[in-house]
Amino acid sequence: MKVFRALSSRLKQVSKNSVLAIGIFDGCHLGHQKILKKLVGQSRRRGVPAGLMTFSPHPDRVLNHRKIKLIQTNQQKLESIKSQGLDFCLVLSLERDLADLSGQEFARKILKSRLGIREVVVGENFRFGHNRQCGVKELRLFGRRHGFRVVVVRPVKKRGTQVSSSLIRNLLEKGRVEQAARLLGRPYEISGTIIRGRGFGRKLGFPTINLKTKNEILPSGVYLSLVKIADRTLPAVANIGFRPTFGGRQPSVEAHLLDFSGELYLQPARLYLLKKIRAEKKFPSVEALSRQIAADVSRARKLFMARGSRFFQP
Repeated sequence: MKVFRALSSRLKQVSKNSVLAIGIFDGCHLGHQKILKKLVGQSRRRGVPAGLMTFSPHPDRVLNHRKIKLIQTNQQKLESIKSQGLDFCLVLSLERDLADLSGQEFARKILKSRLGIREVVVGENFRFGHNRQCGVKELRLFGRRHGFRVVVVRPVKKRGTQVSSSLIRNLLEKGRVEQAARLLGRPYEISGTIIRGRGFGRKLGFPTINLKTKNEILPSGVYLSLVKIADRTLPAVANIGFRPTFGGRQPSVEAHLLDFSGELYLQPARLYLLKKIRAEKKFPSVEALSRQIAADVSRARKLFMARGSRFFQP
């Protein structure tokens, strides 16, 4: 998949006559996946490229100064999009010169003139143009006017609730990772690089890997987890939080790998949160914390044994 970060003549060589989806796509959840599946299907039937126009930073940060936490890092998002079979992705910053375009100007100047698309695929709730003034009704009108087709995809619902990035963020912030996974279509992933910690886990008899990450949502608690390093996927118990028993002031992400020993420093790793075991809390002594960790590890082993290989496919 080719990635572009600006409108250019080189991009138009790829985007001309393509099928394009438009949206933020944070999390690449089941609703996004439905749009991208439709996008790729349309492009393959027409024998043209499939592309996505997305935005970074999040438009609410740029235009409304909201402190929104994203489900994925930029790299994770691009990996998710690529896995859906797209040919190209355009990542734009929604600065004022773009945000101030009316819906009609966006359709004519960007979609038709700068990109030359043949077809656009969007979700039912898609909004665009200055102050989000236009929706799919206007997009269809502009499409007829400027020579591109519009395909609208209905939202995905789970148990009567529409799947959305904001709902998933809310679930993750509360540590409800199993519910979030059902909407994402996979476990929540925290990725980063293994770094040296302060050695507290080793002193307790449960050595951990410490992860330096760019992920913004770090739900506090102790989790049944998987850690993927290179081509190995290892069962683990992860702790996310401030390590209050040791007076921690900075958030940390660490995981005890079950039945593993070895040096892993500076290696990239992916941590998948499968199930919350308990909340993080301050213990009256290091010994009490050690006993609790032993109980957490014992419970994790039982859960992995009970659920078998189903847990090993993040």
